[in-house]
Amino acid sequence: MIRVLIDTNIVLDAYLHRGEFAFLALEIIHKIDEKKFEGCISASVVTDLYFIARKYTHETVTALEIVKAACMLLTIIPVDKTIIQSALDSAMNDFEDAVQAFAAKAMNISIVVTRDKTGFVDSGMTVYTPQEFLAYLKTLLI
Repeated sequence: MIRVLIDTNIVLDAYLHRGEFAFLALEIIHKIDEKKFEGCISASVVTDLYFIARKYTHETVTALEIVKAACMLLTIIPVDKTIIQSALDSAMNDFEDAVQAFAAKAMNISIVVTRDKTGFVDSGMTVYTPQEFLAYLKTLLI
């Protein structure tokens, strides 16, 4: 089974039903739930999910429900000092995305799905938008 890093924006689009982005994000979440592939997020994303969901909904309970749902469905990959240092030393312009990328690479994950491909430039990962990733899954007959 392939393992894929799911960027924060995809998780939030799905669980917060954010406009035009929700449909494809929910399709990705459903594919993970159907065990078509393993969806992963870095440990650092968990607190980001809570912070952004609470700010978006103005509801602590809803934000916590989103975090719980994400943690039940997605594999949480570790972030440690080595990963933080690698992100700080990297050529990547977005520190948050660099942390995610280095955490993923430490777990031999080479694919990331995101709406913002520019954040993962120089990550050394294969970067897909949700639409591109779903098309890729079809080529694998998943």
